[in-house]
Amino acid sequence: MWLCIIFLAVLHITAAYLGPRWLYYFSKPLTVMLMVIQCVWSGAPSFYYWAIVLGLCFSIIGDIYLMLPADRFLAGLMSFFLAHIAFTVAFASQWQGTISWWLLALCLAIGIVVFLLFLPSLAPLQTPVAFYILIIMAMTFAAGQYWLLSHSQAALFTIVGAILFVLSDLTLAVNRFKGEFGAATAIIMSTYFIAQGLFVGSVLVL
Repeated sequence: MWLCIIFLAVLHITAAYLGPRWLYYFSKPLTVMLMVIQCVWSGAPSFYYWAIVLGLCFSIIGDIYLMLPADRFLAGLMSFFLAHIAFTVAFASQWQGTISWWLLALCLAIGIVVFLLFLPSLAPLQTPVAFYILIIMAMTFAAGQYWLLSHSQAALFTIVGAILFVLSDLTLAVNRFKGEFGAATAIIMSTYFIAQGLFVGSVLVL
C-alpha cells in the first residue's frame, strides 16, 4: 500500500508540472484516500485513530477545493481548519503530564510573526487566515507537547509531520500571496504528503 501511495504522490507532483490535468486532479485526493485506507486497515481502533482518520477525511475535502479551476481557497482553508482541529485533539489526547508553557508561547509567537508578514497581502482574507494560523500552530504545539511528554515513536512522527505541514502551508502562502515560483508545487506537495503519511504512521506504531 505504501508503495502505491508514494507512486501516486510522485505522479501528482509530476502531473502538476507536465500534465495531463486529469491525472493531476485524480492523483492528489486518491493519495490521501489510500492513506485513510491504510490507517483503517492496519491501525488499532481508538479515539486517536478515529481523530486522525477524521483529519485525513477533511484534508481530502480541502484538497479537492484547492484543486478546482475556480478559486475555492476559502472553502479549502475551512476544510483544513477542521482537519487541524481533529489532528490537534488527537495529539492532545495522548498527553500525560504537565504543559510546557514555553512551547505554547513559542508557537504563538511564530504564528503572530507569520501573520504579520503576510498581513499586507491578505486583504479580505485576514480573519480566516488568522484563525487558520492559530489552529495550525495549536496543532504543532499539541504534537510538540506529545513528543516532550512521551518521546515515543508515534510522538516523533507527529512532531516531524506537524513541522512539515507548517512548511507546506507556509510555502503555499508565499506562492499565493507574495509571488509564484517554480519549485512551489514540489515543496508544497512533497512536505504535505510526507506529513500526512507520518500522521498515519503514528497510528500504526501505537
